[in-house]
Amino acid sequence: MLFCRSNGPHHFEPGRYVYAGSAYGPGGMRARVERHFRKSKAIRWHIDHLTHRAKTLQAVLIEGGAECDIVRVLVATGEFRSPLKGFGSTDCRRCCSHLLQWRAGSGT
Repeated sequence: MLFCRSNGPHHFEPGRYVYAGSAYGPGGMRARVERHFRKSKAIRWHIDHLTHRAKTLQAVLIEGGAECDIVRVLVATGEFRSPLKGFGSTDCRRCCSHLLQWRAGSGT
């Protein structure tokens, strides 16, 4: 899968990915997840480039879970890696990326 960004294209390997995001806007978590699951939507955020092309989407909602803490815990397991620096975390100073690729779910 190809994702175009300001400094050039990036190819995502087939596999399973985890995105840690927040939902502070109107409608909260429910509205954000419903938006991500819609195939027909304006492309506004990094994750939109993946969700409208994905064959399968699943969501795990963690009420009160801070996205940076979720990323930190997952990376610490050794089971996840960051496939693209800055993806979904351009406003974050702590994380390399808020998108992680699950090593066991890799297509290779």
